Amino acid sequence: MITTMTETRLAQLSRLWDEFRALGFPSGFYQREPDGQCMVMMDSMLAGCVSSALSGPLNDRRRGILQTRIVVLGQILPSIGDDEYAAKYFAHLHEMVLMAAEIDNARRE
Repeated sequence: MITTMTETRLAQLSRLWDEFRALGFPSGFYQREPDGQCMVMMDSMLAGCVSSALSGPLNDRRRGILQTRIVVLGQILPSIGDDEYAAKYFAHLHEMVLMAAEIDNARRE
């Protein structure tokens, strides 16, 4: 069920998504793998989840990816603070995936 609060959060997520799509992937992270995590793969998997959440409820596969990768990205964020642009980019991604999970959970209630 979509509530007014969920609609508001969905509009916020849409705005964040538009901002995110205008950003370039941090060039130093094509090869850099903090904590053994490929950040290109992290980015593409989570961006796919956000895009899907904007369209409707997530399927079980995307929901699992989202839940697992939110934790991993949150753990990685402190270790990438040496690159200001990358830190902002991945913090933006993290904010979006947290919101996407919140919206998906609200849709399932």
